[in-house]
Amino acid sequence: MSKRKVIALAGLSGVGKSTLLDNARRTLVFEHLQASDLIKAEKQERQGRPVARDLLREGNIDDNQALLISGFMRRAPEEGLIVLDGHTIIDTPDGLVEISPSVFSAIDVSRFVVLVDDVENIALRRLSDTRRTRPVRSHEELAEHQERSVFAAYRAALALSVPLFVVPLNEHPDIAMFLNR
Repeated sequence: MSKRKVIALAGLSGVGKSTLLDNARRTLVFEHLQASDLIKAEKQERQGRPVARDLLREGNIDDNQALLISGFMRRAPEEGLIVLDGHTIIDTPDGLVEISPSVFSAIDVSRFVVLVDDVENIALRRLSDTRRTRPVRSHEELAEHQERSVFAAYRAALALSVPLFVVPLNEHPDIAMFLNR
């Protein structure tokens, strides 16, 4: 029996997951693992050379998810609260790809929390973040992606028989209460 509790915090790139988690650290103790960092670290270790984070969406998604599972198993603590900051869909050059519930099952996710926001705010955050390169999407595309992200989380939560919370950013700026239930 694992002594750790794994929460999958999902949402579109630019919705504010990492910022909220940084704020939640004031009131809650948890390990914050970013899915893209785990994939990147595993890929770098296997290839023996640096990998650009922004190029991960262009790789084989199934291979990346296998790397995520491997990286999680290698780096996640054996006990305590772990928040996996990631996605339920990936925006690839070939379109949206849904992450299989089996990935979340393999890392023993016990709850999904999906962060949503007005797509105008997401678009502004994405444009203002010069540290990362993201595909430029219209507000309509972002709205569709956000809806598909929520549905993908719903399907995964249903497959794993775990709770799902859809959290509007403007209504709940403190994410800690959804992580520590």
